[in-house]
Amino acid sequence: MKLPAGTDGGVITNLQDEGLIHHLMTLRGAIEIDTVHGHGFLLTDRGNLTAAFFADTTATYRGNMALDYLMGDANKTGMPQQTFSLKNYSDAEFEDALAQCTQEHLLLSFKEPGPVNDERVRQSPASPDHVPASFDESVLQKILSQPGIIAASAFFEGFPVLSRGDADFERIAALAEDFMRAGRRIAQEMSIGNLNQLILETEDNKIIIVPCGDLFLCIVTKADAQLGLIRVLLKSIQMEMST
Repeated sequence: MKLPAGTDGGVITNLQDEGLIHHLMTLRGAIEIDTVHGHGFLLTDRGNLTAAFFADTTATYRGNMALDYLMGDANKTGMPQQTFSLKNYSDAEFEDALAQCTQEHLLLSFKEPGPVNDERVRQSPASPDHVPASFDESVLQKILSQPGIIAASAFFEGFPVLSRGDADFERIAALAEDFMRAGRRIAQEMSIGNLNQLILETEDNKIIIVPCGDLFLCIVTKADAQLGLIRVLLKSIQMEMST
């Protein structure tokens, strides 16, 4: 398939680069990806990843499989160097690209993970009024569908409101509340602006905390999870909750 040429949006060589995150939130077009082992692309509509494709020397990946491959650990996937070429599309170009991706079965789908013994969904009766009407289980399902994410919880004043995954959510919510308050205080004392995101990295896990309307989201990932596209997804959810 041949995607529309679009207009040049620049080149980025680091998935974790803040510039890529900013462009993903505003870009309606394609991100062409070249590595030493293959090439592919992501189709994005202003922060919403729509389709994915990647072909290496041994296989072709489509849709969710391509996204999983691209977001995998670089050491495991054998992709030590990546180049991202951003292409801006007009409405007509985007519709053309979307039609091609649909025909080639490249569209992304966010399916609910299968049930396991330790997986659970819980809503706290103490604070249901603080859940925005647009915030429901599908939001957490979208988060949990990303590679490397173990658990996701929305909390309010130290109590889990809606949670999914394998974790002790009461303990996570209480500690995340303390972490969030400490981060907000430090940001204020240093006069560096409002708190947008907190990230805690250890040898075993990464924890991301972001404000989301009246709530806060706490995401627990594996240590090798790549945060670039996860942070884009969280920013997209934040924007949805603020409208």
